[in-house]
Amino acid sequence: MQSESDGPVKGRLGVLLMNMGGPGSLDEVRPYLSRLFSDPHMIDLPLGRLYQDIFAWILARARAKTSVERYRLIGGGSPLGEITRRQAAALEARLAEVGTEARVYVAMRYTAPSAAEALGRMKEDGVEQVLALPLYPQFSRTTTGSSFQELDRIMGRMRPDFTVGRVESWHDAPAFLAALAGRIREGIEGLPADRRDGARLLFCAHALPRAYVDRGDPYVDQVRATVAGVMERIGTLPWRLAFQSRLGPVEWVGPSVEEVIDALAREGTCAVLAVPVSFVSENLETLYDLDIALRDRARDLGIEHFMRVAALNDDPAFIEALCEIVKEHFDEPNIGG
Repeated sequence: MQSESDGPVKGRLGVLLMNMGGPGSLDEVRPYLSRLFSDPHMIDLPLGRLYQDIFAWILARARAKTSVERYRLIGGGSPLGEITRRQAAALEARLAEVGTEARVYVAMRYTAPSAAEALGRMKEDGVEQVLALPLYPQFSRTTTGSSFQELDRIMGRMRPDFTVGRVESWHDAPAFLAALAGRIREGIEGLPADRRDGARLLFCAHALPRAYVDRGDPYVDQVRATVAGVMERIGTLPWRLAFQSRLGPVEWVGPSVEEVIDALAREGTCAVLAVPVSFVSENLETLYDLDIALRDRARDLGIEHFMRVAALNDDPAFIEALCEIVKEHFDEPNIGG
């Protein structure tokens, strides 16, 4: 786990859970896409901000119909906002149980509540020390990096009295790895008994443009470290790692989930258990890309059993992992000193 702090722990404590957000209804899909594509951390254009907003408007307009249909198929919107609120409430309760009185707030990058709204509430509540905790286990400039830059921008404008510590990544936090391993064991138990020995684990992570990795983004290495840590706890079940949800004509890290599913089918695999390794909450990428699109592809190729491990969401084991990360920060007497 990697973290940094702007100062020593003191006074009233706040935790800021940071996530991407998602459209809560079909009407919100296109505005959400426009905000997403306007972020240069997410889509890095050669000419930068000069054409970013125009490009975002065009791309959001082009993709809106397809995206709306996908969100319709998963219930009419993203559940990520509600899940994050549940995670915040559960974390606040668990921290109180272990003797750390802290308020937990939520900030979404592309939907409400924004970082500005969350920081405003913290200021009103008299918070003096904050821990910014992105709900992305692995660091990437496209996710955690973008959220932190937005946080810095708002902090510079508001100039609040409190200091902010930051968790850069927690891809190898032992309690997180244990929680994910527990989910996998449950998934294996859910397979038909006569198919477990021949099953394959398919770890799925969101793809990243190759150019970002070449410029030093640690995301892919941290994803691999997460998988290695989980497999130390699971055992010798055969597994593959693949990347999903590519966008546009640029080169992406691979292999893709489609390529790996095709290969597993050619090998005669009868059962696949997909494991989201970079998503801790259900969202479009789990509920549509894996549960619908990849599942249908697998079945069309003759893979009889395709199942997906549920995201960690507000599972008590995952909330305990977040609690340990928070306490490790706030209980350290010399942080920032």
